Amino acid sequence: MNIILSIFFFLIGTCLGSFANVCIYRLPKGKSIAWPPSFCPKCHHRISWHDNIPLFSFFLLRGKCRSCQGRISPGYFIVEFLAGIITFFLFLRFNVSPEFFIYLIFILALIIVSFIDIENFLIPDCIVYSGIVLGLFLSFLYPELQSQTFSRLLALKASFMGTLLGGGSLFIIGLIGGIIFKKEAMGGGDVKLLAMIGAFLGVKSVLLTIFFSSLAGSVIGLTLILLKVKKRSDYIPYGPYLALGAIISLFWKGYYFIGFLIN
Repeated sequence: MNIILSIFFFLIGTCLGSFANVCIYRLPKGKSIAWPPSFCPKCHHRISWHDNIPLFSFFLLRGKCRSCQGRISPGYFIVEFLAGIITFFLFLRFNVSPEFFIYLIFILALIIVSFIDIENFLIPDCIVYSGIVLGLFLSFLYPELQSQTFSRLLALKASFMGTLLGGGSLFIIGLIGGIIFKKEAMGGGDVKLLAMIGAFLGVKSVLLTIFFSSLAGSVIGLTLILLKVKKRSDYIPYGPYLALGAIISLFWKGYYFIGFLIN
């Protein structure tokens, strides 16, 4: 039964990934995510339901629009698969529980933000501000999100402190970097994104997120430079690394070794 449910939630995740693709394409352009229905961004032909099946349609159409034969970006497939596989692991970790559905919303927001940042060097305020409010509200509504406490007020406090630490830490890093390097070292969107992460995950996971995002940014950034995909002077968006660090922190339950820094 668990295998069947795991596959089911993987497929649900790919459908959410399809919705995420709509957000990734439309939000930076200021377009509605509800209307019109899915269409080809090149010829604007409306996509039929049988050409809009997550993952499968990309292969069946060989990565091309049925109408104009224009190339479909592999990013659509990547987002759908990524959303599916993360939903799969979320189910394995949390089963069908409030945590599962709450973190599913959280991770979907991270995926949308990450790919918008990669493509547009932009983190939409509508997502991060809504995420901060939602993280605070859900921590109060379901206090077990914050270190297994059963007190709504303590959970709300933990969420609020995570928001402050997340946003405040990157803001200070940005100020120091700006003084040292004489240019903007940390975008305002990154500051707000880590504040949103703190609202959902709390203080301890904010510290882990900063650690893992810095590590991933250093390794991946250096690799891109060595492979000559990026130049040292190129701007590399930090949002995806923060999202990756947050996802690792979410699944990482052995973070109590840094508890002494907080308690």
